[in-house]
Amino acid sequence: MKKDLISLFMKFSPLIILISLPSCVHRKQIDRQKLFIDAKPIEKDIANTIQAPPITIWVHGTLILRKPSYHLVFEDKTSLVPILTLPDNHHFHQLASIIAQHNSADFPLEEFYIFSWSGKLQEQERKNAAHKLYNEIISLSSTYRQKYGQEPIIRIIAHSHGGNVTLNMAKIKNSINPFSIDSLILLACPVQERTKHLICTPMFKRVYSLYSSLDFIQILAPQFKLACTTERGNTKHKKHYHIPPFSSRLFPTYSHLTQAKIKINDFPISHTRFSTKEFAAILPIILRKLDTWHLQSLAHNTISKHKLLCIHKPKSNC
Repeated sequence: MKKDLISLFMKFSPLIILISLPSCVHRKQIDRQKLFIDAKPIEKDIANTIQAPPITIWVHGTLILRKPSYHLVFEDKTSLVPILTLPDNHHFHQLASIIAQHNSADFPLEEFYIFSWSGKLQEQERKNAAHKLYNEIISLSSTYRQKYGQEPIIRIIAHSHGGNVTLNMAKIKNSINPFSIDSLILLACPVQERTKHLICTPMFKRVYSLYSSLDFIQILAPQFKLACTTERGNTKHKKHYHIPPFSSRLFPTYSHLTQAKIKINDFPISHTRFSTKEFAAILPIILRKLDTWHLQSLAHNTISKHKLLCIHKPKSNC
């Protein structure tokens, strides 16, 4: 399987280069705004502070080169783990702590979780992980209701294919214990034919999708399509590579979706940089900026598919 993927990537490498180049979108079609970052965290709005803290779940992406530090602490189990149970020096604990430090009202550390899954580059693995995540959220919501006496506000931050794990939850039919995700924050998520339409399902109330033109990994993620063949009245399904076998950067346009290309200090960023401590520190203020921008677009009926957010931050904080 891996040899087949490598062979396909080599065969389509010229196309990869073409896809990676800046798109031919006319400058007038691009909605640009700037964001200047300082070191101050977002202050709590005391008047609007709710008594019960919202839930945050980080869903990691594909782990091609599986890092022992990621999975050793999880014992290779697919599960939802409270951040506070992880060692202080663990990468995910540090990410969560930084996000909470910069916006404790929306991302409190006491209700911050990491969803650990295999991270394998396989569609079925992502579907299996989605079922597990779905059931874990149902269980967590039940515990939350018993503790606080109300439905939880749930935010999911998903990096790379963690986004497609999350989107696959919308395919699961369960009328007994339905729930909704108040905010789905997709960081460098490969946009694929099988899952891109799922962001418009009732499960996801508000969706953000952040991407970069320098992110080659996002579009290199392969996707398959099913071909149907009929033999003596029996229909058989066989997987083929989607042609071209690459993912996209952009979802279709929806009124609850904000997608923005990210540049930091005039440069696009890489795929892995979306899951660094540096980016975690500015993520809360990026989301606040996108909310304001989104409301302005709705008010003027000018929702643009092509948004460019130019972030300017002190280089000493990089």
